[in-house]
Amino acid sequence: MKKLIALMALVVGLFSTNTFANSVSCYVDTMKYDNYTQNRCFGGETYPNFSPKVVFKVNASKEVARVEWKFSGMYQSASVANCTGTTCIVDVYQTEGYMTACVDKIYYKDYTWADVNWCADAEYMYTRNGMWN
Repeated sequence: MKKLIALMALVVGLFSTNTFANSVSCYVDTMKYDNYTQNRCFGGETYPNFSPKVVFKVNASKEVARVEWKFSGMYQSASVANCTGTTCIVDVYQTEGYMTACVDKIYYKDYTWADVNWCADAEYMYTRNGMWN
């Protein structure tokens, strides 16, 4: 009986852990409901007046106080200039593009910190006048 209880506790523990812990997730904002995916996301939109954005989120195993992000690729730099939170909404251009967001340092609420390199890549495709570029 003890072995059965121990086995059940192990199985419950495996399924209750955060599979996204210590990573970066993202989604490309579209007119439909969007879901975060870990490490890589892709999306596009055909609506000509849509203002494209990519959303990046830190997934950490502890509560986070502040994050230092590094961005590369095609994006509008003003939208990332002061991003120190666990979620960053990045304005992107209305064309095909690619960008990467990485967490460089993470500061936890328990007053510890870590140098990390957690990244997510985003690819986005938008159109002008309903035609793919």
